Amino acid sequence: MSKSSTIKVFIFAVLLLIFAFLFWQQLVNVYLKGNLSWHSLLWLGIWLVFFLVFLLFFSLLVEAKGVFLVVYLLTIGLFFIFFPFHYYLLIGAGLLFLILLLSHALMQKERNERLKISLRPIFKNGLKLTLFFLALFLALVSYFYPLVKIDEKGISLPPKILESVLKPLSKNLAQVLPFFESEITIDEMIGMSLLMEKIDPSSLSPELLKKFQGKDLKEINLQELLKDPEIAEFLKQEAKKQVKKVDPKILARQRSEMSKSLGIELTGNEKIAEVINKLASKQLQRLLGPYIKYLPIISAILTFIVLSMIFVPFSWIVILVTLFVFMILKIFRIVRIEKVMREGEDVRI
Repeated sequence: MSKSSTIKVFIFAVLLLIFAFLFWQQLVNVYLKGNLSWHSLLWLGIWLVFFLVFLLFFSLLVEAKGVFLVVYLLTIGLFFIFFPFHYYLLIGAGLLFLILLLSHALMQKERNERLKISLRPIFKNGLKLTLFFLALFLALVSYFYPLVKIDEKGISLPPKILESVLKPLSKNLAQVLPFFESEITIDEMIGMSLLMEKIDPSSLSPELLKKFQGKDLKEINLQELLKDPEIAEFLKQEAKKQVKKVDPKILARQRSEMSKSLGIELTGNEKIAEVINKLASKQLQRLLGPYIKYLPIISAILTFIVLSMIFVPFSWIVILVTLFVFMILKIFRIVRIEKVMREGEDVRI
């Protein structure tokens, strides 16, 4: 191997390891932190695409056995930087390592048997095999780290899951609860509902004063006012100030009624997001009942089924990105296609 080829192999290896590192790191946000926001899932998909793209290039271009063995071992080993060690996960990671070697062999075989280089047929079977076993491995991870946590207190949902759900719904919830914010406390919410009846004219700017004109809030169309960002922000800040003026006895009574209605204990300091989390966890626990113990295996099965379905169109995206990157590499003469003479055998009588 020439010096330039060695440098290129080294660069491909480094890029493969970088994108593997970023993929495993982003996977932590989903499994250990429960972050299912579109932003988190988008970055997970992007890092996986580039990880697979450079894995395909590496499998196609690197023939030195010692090199790809070390690189694949490091690629899988990076997983344990972010996830706690477990023997079954080690077995799963070892199986995935063997699959990478098998996929490498399949792509090299396809490459050597073809008279004309065509990337899609070369990558097709190896990529399909890799994605199938990657789905199995991620299903195994889901078994040990399901998004719904189970402990001695029962079922609990990671806060990030709730944030992922509440964020896109916040505008709709604000239509029902004008001052809705996931970060406000129960006492603040109760206080807002009790005391936002009058606006102090002295606290208003001249522009806002014209809109309010010192009227009681009940006489004003609150939903219309809240469409104005300046007014909406003022009302929220004013409401939080008014909370301090609420009679503690009234506040305690309202909180007690809410606690009985929801069926959970409230101290008043809980944030709205935490209360919704408790309610969702309680409802989920009631729904699953005696089947809670099967939650990890259900999580693993659902993960495998969902990923198997997603990976079908996903594989085409990977192939398209790979073809695009290959064209760029050809333009800059980082890779090239050469005509070679192949020896073969024939049987005759």
